[in-house]
Amino acid sequence: MLSPEAWWGVISNYNQTIFPFQIVVILVGIAATLYLFLGNNTKANILMKAYLSFCNLWIGIVFFLFMCDDFPSPLKEIQGTLFIVIGILFAVDIFRKKTEIVIEKTGTKRYVSVFLLSLIVLYPLIGLILRGYEETIYPGTLPCATTAFALILLVGSLPKVDKLVYILLLVWAVPFPVAIQIPIYHVYEDSIMFIIGVYSLIMIILTTIKSKKKV
Repeated sequence: MLSPEAWWGVISNYNQTIFPFQIVVILVGIAATLYLFLGNNTKANILMKAYLSFCNLWIGIVFFLFMCDDFPSPLKEIQGTLFIVIGILFAVDIFRKKTEIVIEKTGTKRYVSVFLLSLIVLYPLIGLILRGYEETIYPGTLPCATTAFALILLVGSLPKVDKLVYILLLVWAVPFPVAIQIPIYHVYEDSIMFIIGVYSLIMIILTTIKSKKKV
């Protein structure tokens, strides 16, 4: 396992190498999210699935497989494969339509989605305040904030979601923050992903129980 200094060195090198691409990805994500709030649901679904597919494929291929030479093998290959699979599943779902990403127009689910999405804004803000742009965890180009963002959209779309991609995201969201990210590398903003992950886990369990009772 890498030391905290070496781990943050990888993040810093990656962020500086791709800068300002991460800013472009964030802006596209904001536009896609606003389109979910305001636009045509069918077109917004296609746009958001394409965006999530691109982000996860980028993370799996570029970040883990090409930019993380100092990360230990085979762990980095396993982690990269996880995000590549998630990216492929989002791309395939554009045509399969197992997931319908929606943000409710009114009601409690809408307010919960808005609140959770506002937490994603804290990810880069915390990093910028505590460490500077080189060691900031950016949504869209780094795994944790991107996972949290994807889970918010999926939990708000229950029960019409692809449970496989949902579970794969939970694999990253729930155990990693409390086992590695926070205690070892002091990525305190990953508590956001953990909270969202636990909430998403509870909601899919409740949704599954509810659907079984209806049968």
